[in-house]
Amino acid sequence: MTPDLNLSVFLPRARALSVLLALVLAACGGKEVKPDDPLDAGTGVADAGTDDTDAGTDDTDAGTVETGACAPLKLERDLQLDGFRTDHYTWRDDDCRPRSAALVRNDATDPAGWNGGYLRRYTYEVQGATRTCDGAHDQVPGWGMVVCHLKDGATWGNWTEGIRGTGRTLFEGRHHALHEFRWPLPLDGHVVNVTVHYLFATGRSHPLYAITHDASGFAADLIEADVRSPYGDLLFDDNANAEIAGLGWGDRNRFVTLSSPVTMNTGWDYAAPNVVPYTRMWTAAPDAEMGVVQTQTWEQKPAGGYWLYPSRGARDADGPMPVDYNWTYQLNQYELPTTTQSHRLAWGSNFGAVGQRQYPRYGDDANLSGHPYQSYSTFLVLGTHASNPVLKLAAEVEAWQGVRLMATEGTVATRGPGGVGRADAVTYDVPGYNPVYATWEAQAASNRATLRFEAGARSLTHPLVVLRGYTASTPPTRVTLDGQALTADVDYFVSVDAAGDTLWLTVNRTLTGTMTLHVE
Repeated sequence: MTPDLNLSVFLPRARALSVLLALVLAACGGKEVKPDDPLDAGTGVADAGTDDTDAGTDDTDAGTVETGACAPLKLERDLQLDGFRTDHYTWRDDDCRPRSAALVRNDATDPAGWNGGYLRRYTYEVQGATRTCDGAHDQVPGWGMVVCHLKDGATWGNWTEGIRGTGRTLFEGRHHALHEFRWPLPLDGHVVNVTVHYLFATGRSHPLYAITHDASGFAADLIEADVRSPYGDLLFDDNANAEIAGLGWGDRNRFVTLSSPVTMNTGWDYAAPNVVPYTRMWTAAPDAEMGVVQTQTWEQKPAGGYWLYPSRGARDADGPMPVDYNWTYQLNQYELPTTTQSHRLAWGSNFGAVGQRQYPRYGDDANLSGHPYQSYSTFLVLGTHASNPVLKLAAEVEAWQGVRLMATEGTVATRGPGGVGRADAVTYDVPGYNPVYATWEAQAASNRATLRFEAGARSLTHPLVVLRGYTASTPPTRVTLDGQALTADVDYFVSVDAAGDTLWLTVNRTLTGTMTLHVE
């Protein structure tokens, strides 16, 4: 595979079966009780099996579904998809409509010449019809690849195309699942151990992608690499391969294009302030959008790189676009000179994010550390551009930072692992909010918890709550919100991880003001 040349850096280039709509569109638990909604939980999930083994379900009630309820999550292991060996997850989004993701196994060469470890096909519904989004081409056959570039070294860097790894389902519950990929990623003679987790949850539209680069096996400052994951090319426009009508990103400011289709002569605006990092691009026909949203603010976890930051606050209505190597994140800039149809979308950082004891954050106004670990978590966002999914989710993540969580039964978590595949503990910026999985977390007390969410005027949409130390093998018998009894599979979605002594619970509400959740 031939990388793109970029001054001092070499950069790499990029229907399933229609899901049954068996369940009623009704409610799907979509009732709004004026206070509060989105909460999530967890980190430190117990290993529930080994590579490619059936971890099974720890739930004892994965049976019938009552009318008006959301169907349980479904996992089809080792499903063949046009020759690709995949693990296929189907869940229900925040409107109780089916979505699915086919993850290619990463332990053998696949039909595209890769060794898997990425999302090959994604489906979701638009106006009652299934929209199918496949990997664009064999060169970059999906989304979620691990990519690092080196500032200096014998090679441009590396990605997981030619690297065999291991994969498994860490946890499969009634409504929640975690899938793990691992690779030994060689970078200039040194091995960086990479761990990626995908989290799927009923009531949450967008899967979470969490990654850790572990360079603890060698001394600091031996390599100076960046991060681009999740990297990929996905035909997010129902495989139409349409022209890209617009794109943008967020760091401390929001960059957005001003005309369609996007070319290197397109005008742009970089003036609006921003809080939560993201990238996005969209098409007009069909109406579709794809993007990535971080689970933390830019101040909590800076993202992006290079030297475009002096243009923050500027606007150039007539273009041209910034020079390709200087975009804050990698999108489709290296393909724009020859095509307006590239669906390339990636993340970004400055060099040193992997390997350096200190490296400059975007803006060159502070230093960060890239050794021994570099971890972060993002949402993989797909939807219609008209529904504004990326910016909507970025606003939700921003609102979460102002929520106060307290417990009268149980204990709010204030620390947890710094990333997937890590055992070290870090202090959470927001007590109870675990950015690794974008969850709200507490320690149960005798398998009970009473949690008060103080959101003020903010909205918490379908919060995912994780209770650690939950030792029962069955789901709770009673869940209430402000004293009102909630119905399982309708008002909340629960999974029991018996192996990990953990309860996962998505509240199917939008919460505002102050609300109390009780679980017993």
